[in-house]
Amino acid sequence: MFGVFVEWLSKKTGEEVGMEGKLKISFIGDSHIAYWPFESYFPKWECYNYGVPGKGLDYVEMFHKDVSDSYVVVQLGTNDIYNLNTENMDVYVERYVKAVGAISSRGTYLFCIFPRNDFMDGTAVNCFIALLNGKIREKIKEETNVVYLDVFDKLLLNDKLNPDLTIDDLHLNGAGYRILVYTLRDLFLTDR
Repeated sequence: MFGVFVEWLSKKTGEEVGMEGKLKISFIGDSHIAYWPFESYFPKWECYNYGVPGKGLDYVEMFHKDVSDSYVVVQLGTNDIYNLNTENMDVYVERYVKAVGAISSRGTYLFCIFPRNDFMDGTAVNCFIALLNGKIREKIKEETNVVYLDVFDKLLLNDKLNPDLTIDDLHLNGAGYRILVYTLRDLFLTDR
């Protein structure tokens, strides 16, 4: 089965997949990336983890690792929420899209900012994140070749991060990561 995938991907990209037929993917972002056990979910892929807990947009703006020979998956933004409001949102979106778009890769895929439950205001933070994601999605579409991966609604239950998908109202558990895994597998295993 994997051999069929390697053949398909080689035809699609016009390039060999890797020395051992492995799809090479670099993951960049915050703790959602750092804590993702790639080796469990993608044992046949060559995965590189550039996730750093607590980091945000500044980390991606300063990211200089050469990942041009791999596909890149980015997820960030949750640590920046504390400093954002409707007045500075547009400037943040500009910086965010510029930083993600500047990553040199064989193809860049951006997961949305995930919902969270650790704010005192209940669901208001997730309404704000949804608005922010909408602005990012539109700007990504208009200005880059980055593929936007919107799993926000799949992670929600009653306008909050589904408690069955989180270990602490912020970070994903195995069930939460499986949503991301299925999204990537569908993306890389389905001819669009």
